[in-house]
Amino acid sequence: MISGYFGTRRCSPRALSPQVSRRRRASRAVGTLAVLGLIAAAPTTQASATTEPPADDGKVTDFLGYVGGPGGAASGDPIRIGYINQDGGSIVVSSTHDDGVDFAAQFINEQAGGIGGRPIEIVQCFIANAEEEGQQCGQEFANDDSIVAVISGPTVTGTQSFYAALAESKPVVHGVSVNPVDTTQPNAAVLNGGAVYILAPFATFASEVLGVESAALIYSEETQSDAAAGQASAFEALGIPINVVPYSQNTADLTVPLLAAGAQDADIVMPVIAAPECVKFAEAQRALQIPDDKVLASPVCLTPAVIEGLGDFPEWYYAITTSLGSDANDPAVVPYQAFLTEIGQEQFIPDPWVLVGFGQAMTLAKWLNAIGPDAISTEAILEQMAAFEGPLILGSPVVDCGKYPEAPAVCGDHTQFYRYSGGAFEQVSDFLPPPDGWESPL
Repeated sequence: MISGYFGTRRCSPRALSPQVSRRRRASRAVGTLAVLGLIAAAPTTQASATTEPPADDGKVTDFLGYVGGPGGAASGDPIRIGYINQDGGSIVVSSTHDDGVDFAAQFINEQAGGIGGRPIEIVQCFIANAEEEGQQCGQEFANDDSIVAVISGPTVTGTQSFYAALAESKPVVHGVSVNPVDTTQPNAAVLNGGAVYILAPFATFASEVLGVESAALIYSEETQSDAAAGQASAFEALGIPINVVPYSQNTADLTVPLLAAGAQDADIVMPVIAAPECVKFAEAQRALQIPDDKVLASPVCLTPAVIEGLGDFPEWYYAITTSLGSDANDPAVVPYQAFLTEIGQEQFIPDPWVLVGFGQAMTLAKWLNAIGPDAISTEAILEQMAAFEGPLILGSPVVDCGKYPEAPAVCGDHTQFYRYSGGAFEQVSDFLPPPDGWESPL
């Protein structure tokens, strides 16, 4: 059917100065005032630095307790962590994920006491367009003995080459993976889940909550083919007819694939897209007069760029495998909103990729503090990975690393659902699993 130091250093193949890094972040902060108007009021006090138990019914509310550092400002020689993402080329899944990692590094270094009192330093490397760029990043990290682990953003190109060059020399901490290569690595943990696994619950929600009997799905074939396969197969497992149509990311008018998928007549319409395509999908949906309440999307469209392009978030149903950054009713979100507000980064609160990157870095810091700064090794970090059963900061309450034999790095497969309407998000379903009996099509 489916045809740090908080200041960062960027290493080859894409070397950017700190000044460029700051300018790039500023350029993404579009529509700030509009976004702030959409965010539920959040406390502006400093995030908690208590040592109370960090979990509340599976929710991490004490960020310092989660990280496990001594508190206060870190000092001394840094513990260096590699960071890889795909950015600067024709395919970009998220250009804000690295902001989330940076914000976490700031919290870890300025408030959590780093790793046993020592700061972390994030060493960045980017893939733009070429497979060999992934190899270069892998070699850079593998050959640098001072780098203890790698945090990964969502990569489409160069992923296989990166892991081959890294040769299992360093642990890799992933959040949400869009490439199935990540999910099979023995030295990786995909904390929130691979796209195939966290999109399968769309079918559970559509059937059990919305009661749909037909579905239409369109997807960007360059970046989303595997994700679309997982999502569509879950509908098929429930016996719900689904029309699936791919399109090139260069397609300007998405009314064509929507019409081909029979979207106007389907009970539910689902775009499996990257963040830069959200506005043109919404424009096509509106041109075809498809009601907002028939659209079920991932949270990649909850970005300042969408506010700039449309004036508001579309009033769709949204699925998210993590906490929703705008949901102040979620106790785990309150300290997150407070910290981003404190450091002047409120505009990033709704962005799901910022939240994912933040959670990855905080979880790696948790493991490093459990080991201690003088005992960190690849083997020790892998032991922490293997023993991790949650709770996961800003994540699903269900953490089960190794559940899927074909994807042993996957730790999550549950997703929750919201409806955006009248300037507010309403949770319409708690975390749901894939349908009973569903198996990955990959």
